[in-house]
Amino acid sequence: MGLLSASAVINLTNVAAMSEYGLGSVVLYILPALVFLLPAAFTAAELGSTWHGGVFTWVHEALGEKWAFCAAWQQWVQNIIFYPLLLSFAAGNLAYIVSPGLALNGPFNGTFVLGGFGLCAAVALHGVGRASRFSVWGVVLGIVVPTVLLTVLAVVYLLSGHASATPLEASHLLPPWSGIGGLVLVVGNFLAYGGVEVSAVHVREMKDARHGYPKAMVLMALLATLIFVFSTLGVAVAVQHQRLDLSAGLIQSFETYLDVYGLKRIASVFGLLILIASLGTVLTWMLGPNHSLLLVGRKGLLPPLFQRTNAHGTPTALLAAQGVLVTLLALAFFVSKNVNQVYWALAAMTTQLYLPMYGLLFVSALRLRRTRPDVPRGYRAPALPLLACVGIVASVLAFIVGFVPPKQLKVKQPGTYVANLAGLVFALGAVPFVLYAHRKPEWRQPEPPSPAR
Repeated sequence: MGLLSASAVINLTNVAAMSEYGLGSVVLYILPALVFLLPAAFTAAELGSTWHGGVFTWVHEALGEKWAFCAAWQQWVQNIIFYPLLLSFAAGNLAYIVSPGLALNGPFNGTFVLGGFGLCAAVALHGVGRASRFSVWGVVLGIVVPTVLLTVLAVVYLLSGHASATPLEASHLLPPWSGIGGLVLVVGNFLAYGGVEVSAVHVREMKDARHGYPKAMVLMALLATLIFVFSTLGVAVAVQHQRLDLSAGLIQSFETYLDVYGLKRIASVFGLLILIASLGTVLTWMLGPNHSLLLVGRKGLLPPLFQRTNAHGTPTALLAAQGVLVTLLALAFFVSKNVNQVYWALAAMTTQLYLPMYGLLFVSALRLRRTRPDVPRGYRAPALPLLACVGIVASVLAFIVGFVPPKQLKVKQPGTYVANLAGLVFALGAVPFVLYAHRKPEWRQPEPPSPAR
């Protein structure tokens, strides 16, 4: 469960961009970890070990069915935009192995997004068990192993007398201020830690959820922070910012280190491992939110059409709906002249759609402590009121800053950018309220039995 949770949280899409800050990146990772990841992890541990079912159940217990539906929907819909974001990152790594020029080729990225989504969907159709094993192995082979090797190579590289490509003096520990547009990158790190609650829908499959789930959250939090910090520093030591490829910075780093030993060609192996990890992360996100929204739908909140499953219990209709929307988003790569701009725009949209769900999560935890204090907790988070309040403030501030155009986008009309982003966020956010207002009694379906342990 810890590794499955990690496969949802850990992705390396921001590593190359963060490496520009060198040692300063440590602060830019630790700050969101302290004010967002830890509050979310401890909150999810208490709620998940007490009320099984994931975000919908937690918010439902605290705020009622309407807001619970909203939370589950936000978790599901941000996923649709996250898929192309992560798959375009994987496309960049693959392109660097085959032909570096393809990394900025729109049709190549769009085609890979469609193919990668289709491949993951095919695996997901065979059920949670097989798909979750692929996700776990994807994290181990494609993220943990490369990060450990990258760290070792960076240390040996420096001890051998080679100079770091990015200054590592103590004076660089505080990242330079580059205006509020640069602050958006920190908000992006909130997304890097997003997903801590995704695996909660599978808590009922654990043998000892009350004790095991909190331990899984601790393992996930430690693993995520260490991997982000060390992989970023590994890139910072190897590659100068001026020649850094945002989607293939990790491969460039391995090439730099291995070239010292005449083994530069081996770097392509790590590109394939990172590709596997990206597919594993996509698969994890297919498992949690789709199954979670399926359970929500069966409570009478989604039309029967979207409650269909196959023999393995996979919510095929919801998966198909995501496939249609991902296809439409992939078209942006085909028509855009700048792949990097599409990448940053997707990152901004994903963050803005996801943060409201965390606000509801923290508010629910606070309310349940006050209204349901006598319910035995499987795990009781220390200083939960403080953690939840910190998480609420951090989420609200990150949401506000998230509307600022990232400096990487080079937006010429900020007002239009903010209006378009706000329109998209609020239009998609309104969908669950519309569905809730038009729900019908015949939409309710019996819930499936709990899976055998």
